[in-house]
Amino acid sequence: MIVQKILFPEEDICSEWEMYFHGGARTNDKADEIFLRAGEELSLETYFNAFSVCKWKKYTRLGDLTLRLYVRGRVGIRAFHAVGSAYHEGDPRDNTKDVYLYREARREEIAVERRQTEDGCELTFPQLYDEGIVYVTIQAEEDAVFYGGHYMTTESKTNRVDLALCICTFKREEFLKRNVEKIRTQILESPASPLYGHTQVFISDNGQTLPTDAFANPLIHLYPNKNAGGAGGFTRTMIESVLRGEDSPFTHVVLMDDDIVLDRNVLERNYLFLCLLKEEYAGAMVGGELFELDKRYLQFEAGAAFRGTVIQSYNQRWDMRKRDAVSANEIENPMNFNGWWYCCVPTEYVRHNLPIPVFIHRDDVEFGARNEKEGTILLNGICVWHPQGPNKAPVAMNYYDVRNDLIAMCDLPDRASRGQVMGHITRSTLGNILRYRYRVIDCVFHGLADFYRGPEYFMQLDPVENHKQLARYNYRTQPLPDTIAEEEILHEKAEDMKGHVFLRAALCWLLPSKDETRISGLEDIGCAFRARRICFVDEIRKEVIVTEKSYREAFRCFGGYLKAMATIFFRHETMMKRWAEKKPEYTSRTFWESYLEIKGTEERDETL
Repeated sequence: MIVQKILFPEEDICSEWEMYFHGGARTNDKADEIFLRAGEELSLETYFNAFSVCKWKKYTRLGDLTLRLYVRGRVGIRAFHAVGSAYHEGDPRDNTKDVYLYREARREEIAVERRQTEDGCELTFPQLYDEGIVYVTIQAEEDAVFYGGHYMTTESKTNRVDLALCICTFKREEFLKRNVEKIRTQILESPASPLYGHTQVFISDNGQTLPTDAFANPLIHLYPNKNAGGAGGFTRTMIESVLRGEDSPFTHVVLMDDDIVLDRNVLERNYLFLCLLKEEYAGAMVGGELFELDKRYLQFEAGAAFRGTVIQSYNQRWDMRKRDAVSANEIENPMNFNGWWYCCVPTEYVRHNLPIPVFIHRDDVEFGARNEKEGTILLNGICVWHPQGPNKAPVAMNYYDVRNDLIAMCDLPDRASRGQVMGHITRSTLGNILRYRYRVIDCVFHGLADFYRGPEYFMQLDPVENHKQLARYNYRTQPLPDTIAEEEILHEKAEDMKGHVFLRAALCWLLPSKDETRISGLEDIGCAFRARRICFVDEIRKEVIVTEKSYREAFRCFGGYLKAMATIFFRHETMMKRWAEKKPEYTSRTFWESYLEIKGTEERDETL
């Protein structure tokens, strides 16, 4: 059984050579051939082509491992075992995010049994290791050509695996059609794919802009849906694929954003891994690591943890072209959720508890944390690329972040205490006053107020109308003035905001302002230090947001802060219990079918 293919760069997926190979070059413009001159070396110590031996041994029934290589010409082959090392900066006890960094990996050469074949050779690894990765290097003894290969085992498939690919979309027709077309041609209609006959696609069209015959394949199901946000869209696909069919064949739902760059090999690797999964890990989710679309070698996140009022993302900004990062990425961090840009979820979770109806933001956080008992597995090569940018979340998202965080933690054993929530809101309020961002503060207080109104209010709230109302908090952007030079933009990160810097900023705020404008990056702390205005620059979209100091607005926000503190102090514990008691109701199928206005409708297939 083949368990992992050797992958090659693809221009429309990822062309970063060192995520696939170190050394070598393509020959004759063929996508799956690498030319090696005599003496040249090709290494598979890469994100896509190393083998995660530790995870395959721990989680699957893999009992042996052989690597088959297709080579023309005489070559020398060496095999290695590498164990990564990583550490974090920061103290988890201070309720702030840590920064995870990697060190140099420990490598050792290992003896393998080599057998020549007509088209190359086979290498059998002597043992399966408890840590790290295995990989090989190919040294050309004469001019040679390498044209692929795969890792395989004598084990046979032991699990039935059928995937429902669930996509939520809202007026992103071109992104969606690109991904679905790849799935259709490369999987659904390709007998050569291991997923052939084991996959169907379910699409929730929240914008209701796609024609019902947009995808001419009976395995692609399209459902016009009420615009109840990402949570509503993903839940609709869960209901249609698993709950509304009495004999649903699916073992897993794969939740995916509509605007990702998706490689069919990700789905195949996920599927093959599940086919050998041990019974004791049958309840585990399989997460997809997230990479930036503009810099496709740069990892944005490899799992995350929701603790208290902080979301900890792991292995951020790691350059996965680096050999040491590849093996360090294998270290399993204490994560309890994975983003729904790509997350493979056993259907048992869907049958017993659906997501929370929060419209957008934190639905994946809450669902993962609620179901974290069985864990989430990350595997090298299972990833997607997604647009990133500091402007991705408008001011109104602060409402969802605050309200939904509180909803998400209500039934968790390590939920934030009353004091932790008060501290979190205090830091947010003071920080935004120093940035003159009074609308952000108002938005945060609005989110708090709606949470403390209770689950009954939440369950009857019109999510579409509420989202429209929140737009009033967003700042109006302006084109980037030609007068602002790149070197003027100050990049000061939150971690640089030490106590003495914060005190200085606060004292400067109390003093009369100078008629000046401070230029700051959109992601940065942007404290004014006596400047009357702050110009926040979005360097990606070439836009700016300008905020201005106002004592009147600041004192108004301070009055709102005192009211918020009193609400948290007197109502926090009681309201947490009430939300927890109601959660089975607002995550039930009955509630969701009514909420999405599909209750009582006949089960139907909207595609040809």
